Amino acid sequence: MSPSTGWWDRLITPVDDELRREDGRRTFGLMELAVRVPWRRLGVARRMHEAVLADTTAERVLLNARPDVKAAQAAYRSWGYRKVGEAHPWEGAVLHDVMVLDLRGSGG
Repeated sequence: MSPSTGWWDRLITPVDDELRREDGRRTFGLMELAVRVPWRRLGVARRMHEAVLADTTAERVLLNARPDVKAAQAAYRSWGYRKVGEAHPWEGAVLHDVMVLDLRGSGG
C-alpha cells in the first residue's frame, strides 16, 4: 500500500501509528478471495491464498472480511489472520472486519 493511502482512515476506531505505517512495500492488500459454491470446503481458497502470496516480499497481508460470513472468518483465523479493527471499505458498504496476517515469522 502506498504511503499516501487513505485506507486506514476508513477504520471506525483509530489504530496505532505503527500499524498504519505504509511505505509502498510493507503491506500486500488482498482485495477479493472467493470460491464458487461447488468448490467450497475443498481447500481451494487456502491454495489460492498460498499461490497469491507465494512471491510477495511484503511484511504483512491486509484484508477486509464480512463478519457475518463465518466460514471465511474461520478460514482467515486458521491461516493466522488477526482482527485489528472494523471499517466501511467503501461508501455504503456494510461494516467489515479488518484483518492482518504477519508474514515476517512465516518465511514469507
